[in-house]
Amino acid sequence: MSYKLTKKEITKEVVRCGKDPIYFINNYCKISHPMKGLIPFKLYDYQEELIKDFNDYRFNVILKARQLGISTITAGYVVWLMMFHRDKNVLVMATKFSTAGNLVKKVKAIMKHLPNWIQISKVIVDNRTSFELSNGSQIKASSTSGDAGRSEALSLLVIDEAAHVDGLDELWTGLYPTISTGGRCIALSTPNG
Repeated sequence: MSYKLTKKEITKEVVRCGKDPIYFINNYCKISHPMKGLIPFKLYDYQEELIKDFNDYRFNVILKARQLGISTITAGYVVWLMMFHRDKNVLVMATKFSTAGNLVKKVKAIMKHLPNWIQISKVIVDNRTSFELSNGSQIKASSTSGDAGRSEALSLLVIDEAAHVDGLDELWTGLYPTISTGGRCIALSTPNG
C-alpha cells in the first residue's frame, strides 16, 4: 500500500525543501553505493555542516580525504541549488575533464532518482557533461585550461581537486570576475604533497 500526497501536502513539501537543503537531501535524494546500489542519501553531521557552510559563506575551501562523500554532498547541494532556484549557472572544473564530468554525472543521477512530484524543474537540454533545466539553471563540466569559464557569469564555481591544478593562482585570477557579482565557489581537494 502506498501513501499518496495531496496537492496541499506536495506544495508544503516543495516549499520546505526549497528552504532547507539538508531536509531535501535527507528525505528525497538517493545515491549509488558501490556495494548496496541505490540508497537514500542520509547525511552525516559533518556533511550537514558543509551544507550550512555552502549557504553561509561565498568561498569554501575543503581539504579532504578520499571516500568521505564530499564530492557527493557537493553534488547534492548543486541539485538543490539548481532545482529550487531559477537561472543558476554552475561550472564544475577539475584537472581532467573526465573528473569534472563525473561530478556533473552525480548531479544528474541524484536528479534522476527524485520523486516525480518534487521535480519542479525538468531537464530540457541533456548532454553527457552538461544539462539545463526548465527554470533556466544549468551546469557544465570543464577542465582547468587557461581560458576555462572566463566568459561566464557564474552562480557557483566548483573546483574539484584544486590542490592538483597547475597554475591555480593564475586560473583564479581569470575566474574570480565570473563570480564577482555574488557567485560562490567551492574548492575541494585531497592533499598534494
